Amino acid sequence: MAIIKGVEHLRIEKKKRQKAESIQESKKEVKEQAKARQKIALWVVQHYEGPEPIKTIEVGKIYTHGILGSGGRSVSVIINAKKQNIIEGISVDEDDNPTDPGGSFDDNEYSYAGKTMKNKTLDGVKVIYWEGKQHDERYRSDSRYQ
Repeated sequence: MAIIKGVEHLRIEKKKRQKAESIQESKKEVKEQAKARQKIALWVVQHYEGPEPIKTIEVGKIYTHGILGSGGRSVSVIINAKKQNIIEGISVDEDDNPTDPGGSFDDNEYSYAGKTMKNKTLDGVKVIYWEGKQHDERYRSDSRYQ
């Protein structure tokens, strides 16, 4: 009887330890994603120009394409909370550095500058996690942006 209780106790302790490790991994992943969003947002500010200063950048999830990332990685962003200012498919390397401008709608107010404007920073820019089109209320009314 004592052996069975001991084994069950060990199982419970192992589950508790695994749960704690999982929580630690989640916190680490969230922290890394926040760093990646900051990097991507800075790149956008330094590479895109428009009629108004950039005040918000909503950065989506970084997607990995292909088997084990063989198709590369990409991310989408929205500038100043306007659906026409979506830039999709910005290529991102394994260190979360953007490498290619991606694509946007014809009526996008911001265009890729082609050169790095190193004088621009994230001062005064709010960086937000964007969950994507299927969760975004801005897509409900206009099918063109779905």
